[in-house]
Formats: sequence, structure tokens, C-alpha cells
Amino acid sequence: MKVLLIYFSGTGHTARCAEAISASFKAHGHEVVSFRYMKGEPLPYGVNDFDLLGFGYPIHAFNLPEAFHRFLCALPAAAKDFFVFKVSGEPFHFNDSSSYHMVRKMRKKGYRLIAEKHFLMPYNIMFRYRDGLAKQMALYLPALSEAFVQGILNDKPETIPYHWYHKVLSFLLRIEWIAPKVNAPLVRFNKKKCIQCQKCVRDCPGGAIEFLGDGKFKVRAGKCTMCMRCTMECPKDAISFGIMNPWKVNGSYPFEKLLNDPEVDAHFVHEGMKGYFKNFLPYFRRADALLKEYGIPNPLD
Repeated sequence: MKVLLIYFSGTGHTARCAEAISASFKAHGHEVVSFRYMKGEPLPYGVNDFDLLGFGYPIHAFNLPEAFHRFLCALPAAAKDFFVFKVSGEPFHFNDSSSYHMVRKMRKKGYRLIAEKHFLMPYNIMFRYRDGLAKQMALYLPALSEAFVQGILNDKPETIPYHWYHKVLSFLLRIEWIAPKVNAPLVRFNKKKCIQCQKCVRDCPGGAIEFLGDGKFKVRAGKCTMCMRCTMECPKDAISFGIMNPWKVNGSYPFEKLLNDPEVDAHFVHEGMKGYFKNFLPYFRRADALLKEYGIPNPLD
């Protein structure tokens, strides 16, 4: 089988998920081609050249990022099966219907959703997750990707119901699509901190940041996706991200370092814990049950 993965990733967490899913398909002998949507670039492949499509995205306010939504809905009509993999920092069911608007439009063009899964990865906004939790999520990601792929290949795919009240919430919060346009003029670059490396210009997935010279930058409101990549990866924390600045997280998660550090305990979410993260227990219980069903080793054992 020939699989095409099309995904959007700001800070790299959805990209990591796409890599895990790709590795699982390849391990089962299938060919995988991946396309990371960046800066409005067109898809260089024909969808009819593939047997199965996968769409991946980070959940923004219980929706797809607007630019990626428009990109997917502009794909040519085709009678193709597809699956969805989506990523967020919390396991709550409010995220369930984030795909609904896109899926409804794709169905009208002949596409058929066969599987969908919500993966947890650390927050890139609100607050920074502790190393133990980031490591736990990173450890589970390839194992859960393997279970997801096995479900698709064995005709036992995971699916997510779209309850009406979640669809209503998703619809109401689609107003977030105008937030980047409102926020972009409020973004500021600190000339004293900035070293003019222009990493933010090169890496912006929307191509929204322009260097004007003399330490000055401009954010194009129509291209910003509010993915937080520029603020997270700025080496000098020189970007004030407008109305979102109080919730920004600076510094990427060092996943490889965490995975190879035996001193970082990945048993962060566990039975009997208290506080906010006890709400994550059902996600990991379901994950453990799914891995056991498919005979996949538990990553914490």
C-alpha cells in the first residue's frame, strides 16, 4: 500500500507524530510519503497516486489551524480513504470534534474517513510541562502510533464520535481563526535581546515574519497561524507575542535528551496522583489497554 501523510506542524509535535506513524506503516511493509504543509506551498503529489491518505494537525481552540483547513478542503475531489491524527496537550473530549468541519467538507468531495486518533504531546502554550510528563508522552507516542496503524491495517480502526455539544463548541471557537489577524500587529521584537539570527523568519510555517533590517521585523497578519513556533524557538526569548504573550512557552522540549536520561522519571501520570494531571489518567489507562490488546510492550515497563 502507498500512503500519503499530509500534516501541519508548528512547534514540531505533530511532525514527531507523523514520523512515528510513518515508521509504523513502513515496518509493516508499506510505502509512505510525507508532506509537511509550509508557507502555502502546493502539494507536489497527486492524491490519486496513493491508496490511503493521512491528515495530521495540532488542535487550535478545538479546531484545525485555519490555513491547513483551507489547504485540505482545496484538495481535488477523489474517492479516497483517509485517517486523521491530531495532537494537543490535554486529553479532554472537547477536542473530539475538532475535525468535524473539515471531514464534512471532504466527504462532499468523495473522501471517506476511516480512522481518527487524538495523541497527547506537551503544551507549547499556557505553561511548560515538566520533564517527566514530556518524557512519558514521548515514550507513548510511537507505541500508540503502532497500535493506531495496526488497527487500520486489521480493519479495527480507532474512531472518535462527534457529539453535538462538542460540534457546537468547535463552531463557536472557530472565531479563533481571526485571532492571528488581530494579534499580529501587536507582536513585538526586543532589539536589545534579538541577535538577528532570523530563525523566526526561516522557520515560520506560514511565512508570516519578514525582516526589515536594522533589528526590525514585521508579522503579516494574513499569514500568521498563531502556532507559537517563533516564540518557542527564539534562542533569546526576544519576541513578545501580543495578547498571547502571558501564555507563551519559550524553549523547545529536548525529547531526545529526556528519552536518554535515566534520571528523568517517566511515571509522571500514575494511579493515586492528585491535582490537575489526575485528569490525564483515563487517557493513559486506555492507552495501556490498547497496547495490551495488540501485544505492544508498555513503554514504561
